Amino acid sequence: MAKGKIVVMAMIGVWVLAGCAAEDDPSRAQPGDCLEALGEGKKTTEFRIVGCAAPEAAYRVAVRLKRGERSCGSTTYGYATSGYVRGGGWHLCLTLNGQVGDCFHQEVGFPTGRATKVACGPSATYRIVKRVDGSADKELCGEDAAYPVRNDLDRPLYLVYPDPPLTICTDRA
Repeated sequence: MAKGKIVVMAMIGVWVLAGCAAEDDPSRAQPGDCLEALGEGKKTTEFRIVGCAAPEAAYRVAVRLKRGERSCGSTTYGYATSGYVRGGGWHLCLTLNGQVGDCFHQEVGFPTGRATKVACGPSATYRIVKRVDGSADKELCGEDAAYPVRNDLDRPLYLVYPDPPLTICTDRA
C-alpha cells in the first residue's frame, strides 16, 4: 500500500511541476498578455509570457487568431506561432509593449526582427515618441514618418495596429 501512495504522490508532484513550468508558455497567451523574445538570433522564434511591467516585456498580445486564420492582417504586427493554426497550433499577433520614452533594440526590421527593450543610449535602435491608444492612423505620426520596411529603422516610423486600435510613432534613439 505504501508503494502505491508514493507512486501516486510522485505523479501528482510531476503534474504540479509541469503545470507551473508551463505558466509562461506562449501557447497559453491571451490578448493583453506580454511576451519576452528568447534566444540570441536576429529573428524572434521563441517567447515566454512575462508581466507587462517587466523590463524584458517587449511585446503585447493584441490578437489570438482563431483556428483557420493565418494572418494578422497588418504587417506591422509582430507574431508568435507554433505553426499553422489549422493544424491545431496557435498564432498570436503582437504589438510593441512600450510607452513614450521607451527605447528598443531591433536586430532586423519589422515584423520578424527581434525587439528588446533597452536603456536609451548607444544600444537603442529607436524610441517611442508618441503612442495613441484607440486610434490606428499613420497620420498621427506626421508626414516624415514612414512605413517600416525591413531594415530601414534609422528614420521616424509609424506602427499602426488595427485591433485593438493603436498607433505607435518611433524615431532614432
